[in-house]
Amino acid sequence: MKRIVCSSGSLAARLTLAVLASVTAVTGCGGSGAYIWANEAPDALFSSPPNLIIRSDDTISIRVFGQEALSVRMKVRTDGVITMPLIGNVVAAGKGTDAIAREIEQRLQPFVNGANVVVIDEESNVRVVAVGEIHRAGTIVLDSGDTRLLTAIANAGGLTEFASQSGIYVLRTDATGSYRIRFDYDDIVRGTGKSAIFRLRDGDQVIVE
Repeated sequence: MKRIVCSSGSLAARLTLAVLASVTAVTGCGGSGAYIWANEAPDALFSSPPNLIIRSDDTISIRVFGQEALSVRMKVRTDGVITMPLIGNVVAAGKGTDAIAREIEQRLQPFVNGANVVVIDEESNVRVVAVGEIHRAGTIVLDSGDTRLLTAIANAGGLTEFASQSGIYVLRTDATGSYRIRFDYDDIVRGTGKSAIFRLRDGDQVIVE
């Protein structure tokens, strides 16, 4: 295991990292410092999540096979609800696409025998938090079509003069555990190694030391 050497950096960035370290279960500088290089990370961390969680303002399509009149495409309202023919309002926000499909199938049973429903999230945003040696720390909203780490860094105003070129981390927690994945900036820019296929997921934290 390689050791992490924390860069001195700007005072504001160090304070931001200290706050983050106090609230996250995956420790950064001052903690255990455990990490895994991107090229050594499990392949599962480089695949898209199998069942997206729907948010307000996402555009989803709902197909009821054999019942085209019931198949719709719509944006989830700000209250997290969609309206379906025959069954009315369905709470969509905060649920996975599979869970929504199963609920619609169940509620359609009085009207459609053996309803078969598929829900697809067509347009959604991915929200990540970026802190450390970047120019604009905070929540970054990415279009689901481009969730590259390079895009997130660019949206955060790029690296500061104090940033460590090899001290870029993504903190991710999923069903398999918590991970602190380390990246080299040159690999991110050039798209070399696994950095080329890594995509951020909703809830990831980006730390630049």
